[in-house]
Amino acid sequence: MSEAISNTNQDLLLKQVKPFFEATRSGGLANIFAVWLVYGIVIDTQYQANAFLLGVVVSIVSVIRILLSDEFIKCKDQSKNINFFLISHLFLILIIGIAWGMFALMQISQEDESIRNLVYLINFGMIAGSIATLSVWMPAYIAYIAPQAISIFSVLSIQATHTSLYMALAFFVFIMIMISTSLMVNRSHKKELALNIKNNQLINELNNEVSHRAHTQVLLEDSKRDLKQKVKERTLELETINDDLTKEILEKEKAEESLEYIAYHDELTGLPNRNLLIERINNAIQIAHKTNFNLGILFLDLDRFKTINDSLGHNVGDKLIQGVARRLQKTLRKEDIISRNGGDEFVIVLQQMENSDEAILVAQKLIGNMTSIFEIDGHKIHIGVSIGISLYPHDGDTAIELLRNADTAMFTAKKIGGNCLQFYDESMSNKLRERLILENELYTALERNEFYMVYQPQINCRTGKTVGFESLLRWQNRNLGAVSPDRFIPLLEETGLIYEVGKWIIKDIINYIRTNRIGDNTVAINLSALQCGDIFFVDFIKNEITKSGIDATRIEFEITESLLINDFEKTETFLNELHEIGCSIALDDFGTGYTSMSYLTRLPIDCIKIDQSFIRGIDQIDTLKNIVKAIVNMCSSLEMKNIFEGVETAAELEVIKQLNGEIVQGYLYSKPLDVYGVDNWLANNKTNVSHLRIKH
Repeated sequence: MSEAISNTNQDLLLKQVKPFFEATRSGGLANIFAVWLVYGIVIDTQYQANAFLLGVVVSIVSVIRILLSDEFIKCKDQSKNINFFLISHLFLILIIGIAWGMFALMQISQEDESIRNLVYLINFGMIAGSIATLSVWMPAYIAYIAPQAISIFSVLSIQATHTSLYMALAFFVFIMIMISTSLMVNRSHKKELALNIKNNQLINELNNEVSHRAHTQVLLEDSKRDLKQKVKERTLELETINDDLTKEILEKEKAEESLEYIAYHDELTGLPNRNLLIERINNAIQIAHKTNFNLGILFLDLDRFKTINDSLGHNVGDKLIQGVARRLQKTLRKEDIISRNGGDEFVIVLQQMENSDEAILVAQKLIGNMTSIFEIDGHKIHIGVSIGISLYPHDGDTAIELLRNADTAMFTAKKIGGNCLQFYDESMSNKLRERLILENELYTALERNEFYMVYQPQINCRTGKTVGFESLLRWQNRNLGAVSPDRFIPLLEETGLIYEVGKWIIKDIINYIRTNRIGDNTVAINLSALQCGDIFFVDFIKNEITKSGIDATRIEFEITESLLINDFEKTETFLNELHEIGCSIALDDFGTGYTSMSYLTRLPIDCIKIDQSFIRGIDQIDTLKNIVKAIVNMCSSLEMKNIFEGVETAAELEVIKQLNGEIVQGYLYSKPLDVYGVDNWLANNKTNVSHLRIKH
């Protein structure tokens, strides 16, 4: 309510002073004209200079008033800025009033009575004339006449003649009349504005009432029409309700059928899913039991599907799955069951088999069909399929058992290279269980501190001095006892644990070097394929070397030939990073793979390690001697060290010496030693260089 009153007062003030601003231009021009008229009257008197100065002041201030008034009139939000403009005008009007008062004060010593009276007359005229433009806002009128009235009255009183006193009295009466007239004009203006506002409000209220009544009438008519329409619509609803109920029942039945289909079928291929597969296998088992036929479960897993899916995208992968499903349907009989088990796995149930040969024929046919090219979105895709086979009743008498055993056989097929078939036997389950137990123990081996390192000496065969050590990772499990590296190293790589274990090995070996128990010797660490594919592992090695304060040249990393074949470009980048920080690089098991000579020229290889397969029988087989001699000569030409692994007999050592071999290691000299055994070994064999490596 108070806000509404405030808004009303603001609107009233705005309407009240609007004529004041609109009349500013005429009032300002009148002041300018009058002030220069006075100047013309006193131009030949002693007040000429002062009159000119006052004329300039009045003119400038009047122009400013006019400009401000124009700005106010143009202003879009006048009510918001009205106080600023009113105060500004009040100040400017007061200056003009003071200027006019100064004109009156100058007449105190004016000798020419006619000039003085003429100036007074102009003052009187400006006071009287300003009623029309300033009375709408009384503060402005008072600010304008007060300085003039005070000045004129003061001059007349100071002169103290009968005439001046009479004029002072007359002027006082004049001022009172002007003020009362101004007040009357002001009140009349306010009343007129208030009356207009009230009339407008009454008109608006009346218009609102008329509009409200008209709107009410329209609403009543609309309500009548709506009521008629609703009655009509309700009638139609009642007429069609039976049809709607019938449709709902049909839709419900369709929805139930759809839900049942979704629950038992694969969305991508439309084939039965695992739920329906188990149900159908159980039915097939019952039939096979009654008819004495065999039942075959073929568990299929696509080879290289993950690579295709990751490289070409999931859309191509989905289309490939659909293409595989279509080929399976075309290949098999109608009575055979085909199911998608999920991902890139399919299951086929062969019913009414007389013997396992039928399963072999079907599996071979499937492998051949899957080997044919798939053309998808412009891509020619080659895949293979690994198939595991379980038979009823030989390999199980329930759906779950048969599926699990077929899956185990498939895993074996994939492990031996893929794109082949494999029948289930019990040894597979035993191996799988052993693998799972081993894998579970591996996950906690690091935190239980079950890993440790042993070291096998490397000896210069010419001087007999120890020049290095090969480091081997060992695992002593609390439940399984000592576990062979051949069993757990591949699992470390398959599970990805090699990353964390590899970091532990780096830290352990660097710390061992830092203790200075092996003197000023160099360290070499064997790397797996996964580690060479992790460029962040280089940063880890750099940080560990920096923190320890050891010299990077004391570490040598060893790689196998298989790394070069798998991803040469990535391996090259990785090894160059290691070489740049000062570490040396050794190529392990040389001669067992397919190393290209170009690899040796492109990679920063510092050492060749000759595999023990070239050492066995070297004292008896000339071909081996010639091969090893060529390798030694190559190392000499490329300025690389050579190390012979697995030396076990004096005869083998003698041939190596004849071939100018450098460094040997093997049981001929020593088995792997723990750190205390290394201490004793070094105490008895003064060394210049030592070598540390992890044997997989």
